[in-house]
Amino acid sequence: MRLMLMTLFCLAGLAQASATDLQIVTEEFPPYNYQTNGEAKGLSVEVMEAVLDEIGEEAEFAFYPWARSYLTAQNRKNTLIFSIGRIPEREDLFEWVGVIAPFNTSFYKLASNGAIQIGTLDEAKQYSVGVSVEDVIYQYLKGQGFTNLEVVGQDVLNIRKLALGRLDLIAFDEASFAHRVVLEELEPTLFQQVYRLEGLSGDLYMAFNKDSNPDLVDRFRSGLQKIKENGRYDEILMRYQLMN
Repeated sequence: MRLMLMTLFCLAGLAQASATDLQIVTEEFPPYNYQTNGEAKGLSVEVMEAVLDEIGEEAEFAFYPWARSYLTAQNRKNTLIFSIGRIPEREDLFEWVGVIAPFNTSFYKLASNGAIQIGTLDEAKQYSVGVSVEDVIYQYLKGQGFTNLEVVGQDVLNIRKLALGRLDLIAFDEASFAHRVVLEELEPTLFQQVYRLEGLSGDLYMAFNKDSNPDLVDRFRSGLQKIKENGRYDEILMRYQLMN
C-alpha cells in the first residue's frame, strides 16, 4: 500500500510538473494571433484554445516580439510556439505538431509607384524589401539570395515605412496585411499586391522545442487531430473565411 501511494504521488507530481512546465509563446500577428485589451484573439488562438480544451490542459499565451518567441522556443523545453512557418531551414529545430492555418505571402508596393514591375522572384532583388527579424519571410528571402533586406523588430513598422515611401517593397502574409492596414487606419488603395511568393504560401504550424516531453507533444498532436476530425477546426476557419 505504501509503495502504491508513493507511486500515485509521484505520478501526480509528474503530471503537475508537466502542466507547470508548459509554456506557449507567440507574437502579435493578426488575424492569426493578437491581443485586444490584454485578451488573446485570432484564428490561431482559437485553434490553440480548442486543442487545449480537447486535451484538458490549461495554459496562457505569452506575446513577445517574434525574435524572442522564436529563441525561447528553441532554448526552453516544453515550450510551444505558434503561428510558425515551416521551411527547410527550420525543419530540424523543432518538434512539429501540425498545421493550424493556411496562409499566402506576397510582395506589396505603393500603388502610385508605377516603376516597380515584378514578374519573377529574381526581379524583386533589385528593390529594397522590408522584413522582420528572424521571421520566416526574412529567412526565406535571405536563403534565396536577397541582399537588400531592411530588417525591423516588428512587421507593422514596414507598413508604415512603405506608406512613407521609405521602402520599395514589403513581403507580408496576405490576410495579416489587410488586417494591419485597417488597424493602422491607412487606406487599402494606397498599396498594391504585385507578386505572390509561392515558396512562402502554404500553412502555419504549432511546434514544440526539440527537447520537449514526447508525451506532451503527442497529446497536442492528438488534440489537434481530434478537432480536425470533429469539425471544430473547420468551424474556426469558416469564421475567418480561410477555408482551404
